[in-house]
Amino acid sequence: MFKSRKTSYFCILLGLLISTTNGFSQTEQITIEKSDTVIDINGGMYNAGKATYIYISSKITSSGWVQTKNVTIKNCTIRGGIRIMGLGRNGEAAGVKESSLSLGHTERAQAVAPTNITLSNIVFEATEGLTAIYIAPGSTHVTVENCTFTGTSSGSGPVVYLDAESAYNTLRNNVFSLTVNREVIACDGSAYNLFEQNTFNKITKGGIYLYRNCGEGGTVRHQTPNHNTIKNNTFNLSNLVFGNYGIWLGSRNGNRTYCDDDAGYSFGSSINNNDFADYNIINGNIFTGGYGIGEIKNSGANNQINVSTSVNENETSNEPGIQLLSNKILLNTLSDNSTIKVFDGIGRVILNEHISNDKMADFPLFAKGLCFVQLTANNNVFTKKIILQ
Repeated sequence: MFKSRKTSYFCILLGLLISTTNGFSQTEQITIEKSDTVIDINGGMYNAGKATYIYISSKITSSGWVQTKNVTIKNCTIRGGIRIMGLGRNGEAAGVKESSLSLGHTERAQAVAPTNITLSNIVFEATEGLTAIYIAPGSTHVTVENCTFTGTSSGSGPVVYLDAESAYNTLRNNVFSLTVNREVIACDGSAYNLFEQNTFNKITKGGIYLYRNCGEGGTVRHQTPNHNTIKNNTFNLSNLVFGNYGIWLGSRNGNRTYCDDDAGYSFGSSINNNDFADYNIINGNIFTGGYGIGEIKNSGANNQINVSTSVNENETSNEPGIQLLSNKILLNTLSDNSTIKVFDGIGRVILNEHISNDKMADFPLFAKGLCFVQLTANNNVFTKKIILQ
């Protein structure tokens, strides 16, 4: 079945291979549920080049869910796509909807869905009707790097979909040359993701869109598309259809007929259909072929777009005190109304707090390595570099 006998053995152990009809072509499905799995095709065709959809899925047992962790697929060509899923295959799945109707849904979805999944150095060849990569609700710490997406699909999906309640995923150094009928990357109620150094060659209906798909299927969306970082990407806008954008923060804001299908609950999209694409960082992106039109649309709030602040290595008498003690930040804010933000080494916001009245405040931090503390006080912005051990 596979080019490598070793890889074939891995997949027989790990997956269930069944034939199914999907879209306009016969597609085989392979399900991977075993943690700590590495599949390296060494440059060959996955599943001998057959149209294949791979499900990396957590497993439900009589005693509860078993979360799938630490799966790597690399160095191959896949004629089809990959879906990473826990409670359900998408936001409207029965298990996802049931969980969404009570508080704590985001935490439940993330505790169940696969985590620490790496897709590296893969060529994805389009198969009609399939989303190349679907990161289903709750999936976390998925890394897609050094991959290429090619071909044309007339289906209704984007190239990559990050569904509600997913978070902390990274798309880095990928090339998107796959033509689809909507935005290339959909970030739907997904937060704390990093999109960096990607190249978007084929954009007609948009590049990266952040939104929250309120109410679809009666599912309450809890998480908003917040604290994402989009930096140092290249967007070719020469084929962009008017009214679309390379990056759009808040592309829906309740503009769907089904937004009220989740009515009746006191939380999430049930009480407000807006996207709340807020507190995202957009920096250092390059746009070509668009003559300055259709680059970025900001329909959110408190987003940092091409904002750079110098790093103050040493404090002066005019700066607020920022000290580090046992991985806690101690602040002398010099203001009754200040805001502190902490960014990790790749620009993601890991702390965002408002300070009032107290001149001193301490904030426990759990990150490690290089971080940047940004303090807004007395209408000034101060930034200091720190190292967390």
